Amino acid sequence: MGTLQSYHLISTWKSLLRVDQHRSSKTFLWLLIAQSCLSLIISGCTSSNPVNSTVKNVSNQSQNTVVAKNPESQKQTVVRIGYIKGSLSAIVKERGTLERELGPKNIKIEWVGTFPSFAPVLETINAKSSDLGAGGDIAGLSALSGGINACIIAHRPANRNSEGIVVHADSPIRTFDDLAGKKVIVNRGGISEHLLLKLLEKKKIAKEQVKRVYMKPDEALPAWASRHVDAWAVWDPWVATAELKYKARQIPLPATVPHYSLYMVHREAFAEKSAAIKDVIAILSKEAEWLNKHPQENQALYQKVSGLPPEVVKKTFERRPVDGVLPLNPKLVNELQDAADWLQQQGVVQKRVVVKDALCPNT
Repeated sequence: MGTLQSYHLISTWKSLLRVDQHRSSKTFLWLLIAQSCLSLIISGCTSSNPVNSTVKNVSNQSQNTVVAKNPESQKQTVVRIGYIKGSLSAIVKERGTLERELGPKNIKIEWVGTFPSFAPVLETINAKSSDLGAGGDIAGLSALSGGINACIIAHRPANRNSEGIVVHADSPIRTFDDLAGKKVIVNRGGISEHLLLKLLEKKKIAKEQVKRVYMKPDEALPAWASRHVDAWAVWDPWVATAELKYKARQIPLPATVPHYSLYMVHREAFAEKSAAIKDVIAILSKEAEWLNKHPQENQALYQKVSGLPPEVVKKTFERRPVDGVLPLNPKLVNELQDAADWLQQQGVVQKRVVVKDALCPNT
């Protein structure tokens, strides 16, 4: 019963009492009894309000507690991936696989790129604007020597056939030995510089006899095409582009120099969201397997994400290594250590890299 209604009832009974004060004592007694009963009823009604109010407050507090907890339980994990044009990551981005599979786990993928090579990807990792990326092993080792706070989490199989040294069709350079006294474009601290230096060592040609010109691939193509340099050490699809667009030819190499690709992660990002990053690596691995089993779809996707002409894509895929995202193993670590030590001995990097210390924990 509401407070206003109770007030009206009490007022009415009091009026009756005043009216009946001059009547019989028996009537007066009955009115007193009625008043007492009414007081008890009103007391019972009004006393229920604090109970209801308490229940309501407890209920509200419970709901507020749930609301307060939900934002924490729904907190989204963001993984930022730096990627190279035409890479596995670029193809997976196009397919939307990571978003589709990790969205239900409340993991959001952000893409940082595209880039022409691994060096700028590593710069984004070092600047904490991306969490992970993949690219050539020599660039990764050079970055580790330079102090990047990153670790290696996985690798791609060795690349043996898609690197080369190109010259113009009418160039007098016919053999590797003819490079002595010439200018050759390489990417600083990357796989093409490593390729050139390893082959010079094998042929016992002093590295000072060949002038290295440092350029990124997208800058190197016009410089080479305009004949400002004599040769260009590079990899596909740049080799295929030079061959098909500018009638370049590759000079025979005295040996192959295999290079891996490394998947590298900023250490702080790995510490904060290792489960999400491992999920990303696992899905990339499955995607590589699927692409290897579906070469036509792989080639079509590669052409779409690279924007290259079909003939360049076809030639690139003739030499393209089998893709994969593989766990680390002792053989790989030993080969990377040999490469890291050689880079320091050659003066390409200053600080020695201990590869086993550069591996992500529990990988």
